[in-house]
Amino acid sequence: MKTKPVKKTVMYICLIGLAVISFFPFYVMIINATRSTGDILSGFSLIPGKNITDNFNEMQSRVDVLKSFRNSLLVALSSTALTCYFSAMTAYGLTAYDFKLKNTAFTAILVIMMIPPQLSIIGFFKFMKGMNLLNSFIPLILPSVASATTVFFIKQYAETALSRSIIESARIDGAGEFKIFNRMALPILAPAIFTMGINSFVASWNNYLVPLILLSDTKKFTLPLVIRIFNADTQDPSVGAMYLCIAISIVPVMIVFFVFSRYIIDGIGAGGEKE
Repeated sequence: MKTKPVKKTVMYICLIGLAVISFFPFYVMIINATRSTGDILSGFSLIPGKNITDNFNEMQSRVDVLKSFRNSLLVALSSTALTCYFSAMTAYGLTAYDFKLKNTAFTAILVIMMIPPQLSIIGFFKFMKGMNLLNSFIPLILPSVASATTVFFIKQYAETALSRSIIESARIDGAGEFKIFNRMALPILAPAIFTMGINSFVASWNNYLVPLILLSDTKKFTLPLVIRIFNADTQDPSVGAMYLCIAISIVPVMIVFFVFSRYIIDGIGAGGEKE
């Protein structure tokens, strides 16, 4: 009987150790964001420095990081909202309705999931250039309406969590299709939506290739492009300012993850249940 508490204690110690190891690089990054370039190059330290104001001023003197932060936030939030809503609507349609090309449509979604997005980047650039949408946020946001991966995940969850009897009852009561989707289906699909919403936000926030190709105006640069500017400046490197820029860039990702991470567990657990 005593072996169970011992095993439980060992398990918690291992989990705490893994958590410390996982968080340690972030702690070092935050510490380096407060130190000067000379201090960082001179050696490792776990004690915060006193150079965070100078690092911030140096960072802002090179590029407008706060403006780039707003740009990234606008693109990430907008694309995530479009991805979650319209992907949930598509998944709901594939689950709640029966039509001739239903299986064909789902197969097409699976095929699209297997195609690397980098293969279409040249065609996408030419298409955006033809529509005079280069150097705009629209190509970074609007394509998020169609996300095959998000549709697939939400559909798999909807097949186990969404009951057709509830939908039929709502129709008998006179509710319209959009009302059923917005008032009934969305709350039921919330765990899957939040799970994919986190993934979509992180992917959009960290997106580097597409903004690099489409954006040329520095005032519209997103944070990954701004961080690249620091890395490219080898003549006068400011390591402390670069660490501060990176630390600022991960703040929204950490907030989104810690606030909504419980939905990932709920989504996986509920998605595996059968009626």
